[in-house]
Amino acid sequence: MDSDNNESGYYSLSADEDDRVTHVVTPEEILEKGLEVARYNEKKLNRCHTKTNKKRFKSTYGVSAGTMCRIYEDLQKTEGEMRLIGSEINLKWFLRTVFYLRKYPTEDGFERELNLNKGWGSRRIWETMKKIQHLKHKKITWPDDLGEDDIWILTVDGTHVWVYEPGHPEFSQDSEYFSHKFNRAGINYELGIALATQSLIWMKGPFKAGKSDLQIFLGAGLRDRLGQLGKKAIGDGIYRGNQDTISYPNTHDSRPVKKFKSRALKRHEAFNGMTKSFQILQQAFRHDVWKIGIAFEAVAVICQYKIEAKEPLYDILIKDMFKEEDSDSKIESYYIDGNSDKENSNEENIDEEEDNDDDNNYAMISSQQDDNDDDDDDDDDDDDY
Repeated sequence: MDSDNNESGYYSLSADEDDRVTHVVTPEEILEKGLEVARYNEKKLNRCHTKTNKKRFKSTYGVSAGTMCRIYEDLQKTEGEMRLIGSEINLKWFLRTVFYLRKYPTEDGFERELNLNKGWGSRRIWETMKKIQHLKHKKITWPDDLGEDDIWILTVDGTHVWVYEPGHPEFSQDSEYFSHKFNRAGINYELGIALATQSLIWMKGPFKAGKSDLQIFLGAGLRDRLGQLGKKAIGDGIYRGNQDTISYPNTHDSRPVKKFKSRALKRHEAFNGMTKSFQILQQAFRHDVWKIGIAFEAVAVICQYKIEAKEPLYDILIKDMFKEEDSDSKIESYYIDGNSDKENSNEENIDEEEDNDDDNNYAMISSQQDDNDDDDDDDDDDDDY
């Protein structure tokens, strides 16, 4: 299939073009196999229109069949021990793994929904999950030409995941894991999304949730990188006091700048919500806390593929917003310089100091995504893969 003519972003190479790809599958084949793994019987599948089965697939796995083909192919092209050797059986384990990330079944549900023994089945799924996680080295990267002449180049925010209370050598609870978002134990990941491309280009974690977004920004390397490049991120009010490397909502912002920052931060929340549509990051994480990094980063990789395919985040409409006022006003210099005359004022008053709590927006974002999925189903069958 020619990738240039495929809106879903899926491409397929024959074995002659890349001998590492030992098992080439089409979106139609992975659709059928994925629904089979999810225990839809042939009679039920044949009774419905193709669009209904596509919707079932996307609801089950979180992404379209075409996107799953792209991930599966790249897993076969990975070098070293993290390569997934293409075969009918390994395709099934790949599908089971994404199903597990999406649905996160309990022990009883594991055997019922996947028809697998919990012991050896879980081991194989986590082995495959590590291979998906490893794709972060290919998909979540910082472009060399990021931003070029722009000062603002990405949004930054932390996202929390609820975990069961980890053990502590002396006390029943470890206060360093306390998440103010859940009022219980959690971990925190710092994510950076490029303004121009919508891509996730920065991911650091996991950190104990007691470490704030600001502490992570100051100590995990993002501030230093931005300083070296002479660039800035956009964040919420918790990052106040670091005007040299980050810009946040400011009462002195003009209306277009305020709208731009708001839409950029809301788009970031939409990505956080996309990750939480995978139940392994939405529910309480039931495994050893060290495994959360594998699960979170595997989900982030899947979401990155989803964005690059036919399911992007919304455009923040930079040009349209900056037309709302005169182009020779301070708005233009604000975007180019990343700073306003008053942002460093001692009298600044930030209205939005609170974290953008993506945890309160899961239901809304998931609903919006479902609406988008319904819209996709209106497309031609070939394009919707």
